[in-house]
Amino acid sequence: MKDLDSAARGLLESARVAHLATADQYARPHVVPIVFVIREDSLYFPLDRKPKREDDWHMLRRVRNIETNGRVSIVVDRYEEEWSRLAWVLVEGVATIIENGFERDSVAAQLCDKYPQYRGGKLDGRPVVRVAVERAVSWSAS
Repeated sequence: MKDLDSAARGLLESARVAHLATADQYARPHVVPIVFVIREDSLYFPLDRKPKREDDWHMLRRVRNIETNGRVSIVVDRYEEEWSRLAWVLVEGVATIIENGFERDSVAAQLCDKYPQYRGGKLDGRPVVRVAVERAVSWSAS
């Protein structure tokens, strides 16, 4: 993500939510909001438990899409009524599911630091997804 200027990098690092786009084997898009953290040139998001849903993370549509086609896009945007302040960052890369090990554990700790809602073991035993960023672009109205 070294292609991003400091303003775009700042928008990405300070954002609390992003939108993940995946596609299935028929190229049908699927977009969902995610929470995330950044480490070096990768972006990570958790596969947390979904209330009122199947607890098996393998059944999540985004997971099935990643297993079929690992190419993903992630958008962070800033919208304000004053349109001169609009901005977005688009990240494209390849997603890999990390089920266990030091990388998963350290990312889970970083997610708990950024999102206190995850504290208390809510990510225990849950995988994270690493997106190895291949391309990052940004736009700003100012």
